Amino acid sequence: MMKKVAVCFAICSFLLVCASLSVASGTAGEPLYKSCAGCHGQSGETMALGVGKPLKGQTANQVLEKLNGYADGTYGGSKKSIMVGIAKRMKEEDRVKVSEYISTF
Repeated sequence: MMKKVAVCFAICSFLLVCASLSVASGTAGEPLYKSCAGCHGQSGETMALGVGKPLKGQTANQVLEKLNGYADGTYGGSKKSIMVGIAKRMKEEDRVKVSEYISTF
């Protein structure tokens, strides 16, 4: 009986640590997003420059693919020059962090 309790406690502890890391990584991009909010809105609800799709509702992978595409020049329409400059200046780890944060909207 004691062994089952110990195993259950270990599993619950592991899940709690995983959940906290997930929440922490999602919020790590919050300070990075502050400069994005002017065009994209506080919760990613705005169509920047009146084009494209709002960020709200997109997964971290979708946002990261777009940011990486802007950075390497393989993504974006006629008004992409602003995002190209921003994405190129961001480190890869910052693009990941901000993408994870945006996915929480």
